[in-house]
Amino acid sequence: MTIRVFHAPLLSPHGPQRLWHEPDGGLALDEGGRILAAGPFARVNASYPGAVVQDLRPGWILPGLVDLHTHLPQYGSVAMDGLELLPWLEKHIYPAETSFADAHLAARVARVFFRDLLAWGTTTAAVYSSIHLAATEAAFAEADRAGLRLILGKMMMDRHAPDPLLEDTAVSLEQSEELCRRWHGHDHGRLQYAFSPRFAPACSPELMRGAGDLARKYGAYIQTHLGESRGELALVRELFPAAENATEIYRHAGLLGPRTLLGHGIYLTSRERALIRESGASLAHCPRANAFLRSGIMPLRNWLEEGLQIGLGTDVGAGPSLSLWAEMAFACQSSKLRSAQQEAGLQRPIDPVEAFHLATLGAAEALGLQASIGSLEVGKEADFQVVDPRVTSPLPELDEAEPSYQILSRLMYRADPRMIQAVYVRGQACFPREA
Repeated sequence: MTIRVFHAPLLSPHGPQRLWHEPDGGLALDEGGRILAAGPFARVNASYPGAVVQDLRPGWILPGLVDLHTHLPQYGSVAMDGLELLPWLEKHIYPAETSFADAHLAARVARVFFRDLLAWGTTTAAVYSSIHLAATEAAFAEADRAGLRLILGKMMMDRHAPDPLLEDTAVSLEQSEELCRRWHGHDHGRLQYAFSPRFAPACSPELMRGAGDLARKYGAYIQTHLGESRGELALVRELFPAAENATEIYRHAGLLGPRTLLGHGIYLTSRERALIRESGASLAHCPRANAFLRSGIMPLRNWLEEGLQIGLGTDVGAGPSLSLWAEMAFACQSSKLRSAQQEAGLQRPIDPVEAFHLATLGAAEALGLQASIGSLEVGKEADFQVVDPRVTSPLPELDEAEPSYQILSRLMYRADPRMIQAVYVRGQACFPREA
């Protein structure tokens, strides 16, 4: 068995508010890409005298990032400013998703999309495709080639959408099930399926119930949107006058559970938050998208202290890029703004260590994958990024050893794609690609 030892500083979350840092680190992997040891290089290297050693310094090894919410067909529509959620969907997003009727176009976009996810240090992502079977099939094939860990689903909509995107309820369920049977659990679980009803206004009760039934049948994920904007809330009240709120709609449809990812969750009543906690569902916090569409600022500290499970998502195309590093920084900034706006009882805003946890181990917990990914721990699969902190330093030639907290803060607030030197999934290099 060939064992590899990587030599570089190690930085990993150690709970929601702590970091683990090994300045002269060693990371030992077995042939299958699982972590055998993580600690001081001298000790790790001595434990495996026949190992192949690779020196990654001056790079640092950090766990790969986990994006809980983003949209593949919307990648070409980033930075289309000036509108709120519902009119923005009509003007920019529905046309972009309609174009995915061309599966060849979808495959080309997917190739770039997955490359750019990896280029920002993201090794796992939960992604929406369009309503199109062939486009989603092509996206899975591209993700398989790219080597990243992916949870992907065909968008589902059978009402209140433009005609080219309206599906027959039975066809939507049949095609989603077909994709799930083909791809869920592929490559020993690296690729998984998410049944993806867009949100309550675009889905009939029959479609939502069917999606929930299929997800339970196959042990698949569910992803949808919840409490993103006031306009969305008003539309839900109009279309579901007998429902107390959107979360109740999802509960009655069987969409809430430990494998449910709820995008946004800015506007949630105490009853809704209790339902989410009790079900084991998780929220995907997308602060840049929320600001871009003037949707609002999630009370992140409040939701965390109440025990809600939360991770971060880039939410392209409302989010301007696939950089979870920038998303971490904006999560901190928007938390500061929320705190400053409160008239009394100021709460401590989210700091970089907590934001890093939300983009790594916290997001892995939201997916139920914390035993496999999210941190540099023995027994986990080696999903990691190699980052050069010098790229984000204004004076790298004058820098002396900085505390890990400061290094992490700079990586977020001065995020630069050049800082990502390499990305590994299950110990296999996925970025940069070999020529």
